[in-house]
Amino acid sequence: MHIPKVLAIDYGTVRVGTAISMHTLADPLEILPNDATIFEGLRKICNEHGVEQIVVGLSENDMAQQTKKFVEELKKHIQLPISFTDETLSSYSVHHKLATAKKSKRSGDIDHYAAAEFLQNWLDEKY
Repeated sequence: MHIPKVLAIDYGTVRVGTAISMHTLADPLEILPNDATIFEGLRKICNEHGVEQIVVGLSENDMAQQTKKFVEELKKHIQLPISFTDETLSSYSVHHKLATAKKSKRSGDIDHYAAAEFLQNWLDEKY
């Protein structure tokens, strides 16, 4: 069975976290600033990693609407299948897991870890 290379995107108004699939495992990748270079940065990641599909975390309320608007714009820049997955508890789960990690891992942004968290859940459901 072919398992596609998947890029997960944790959209935020300031930062965008990314994670990549390694067969059936999710690996945190990087955090990109959500600025004028965001689509160029995501396209570069897709090209470098041979991405075949994109999964975008979708939360609730106003943030869900902003994420959907972002994906509409993303479709103009990257011609890959894009789907949504629930990410409402991914940040909470990452904070909980990092609570027992070394201090160096606990500090800083976690957007790429959140992307890996919901990507792993998505992979587990699909494969």
